Amino acid sequence: MPELTDRERFVLQQMATGQSNQEIRVTLRIAESTVKTHVNSILSKLGVGDRTQAAIVALKRGIAKL
Repeated sequence: MPELTDRERFVLQQMATGQSNQEIRVTLRIAESTVKTHVNSILSKLGVGDRTQAAIVALKRGIAKL
């Protein structure tokens, strides 16, 4: 499984806390389309179909904490 970049890990952490793409965009000061690109890359690398599954993987792997 491909390794997540530091930026992807940060986006995944934010996703796991329930932040929307818009909220992540504001935090990172980047375009929402860039956030969407990161999210799609994360989903692909983790082999999951949606944000909820990605958040579960992040929690199980210790990438994010509640």
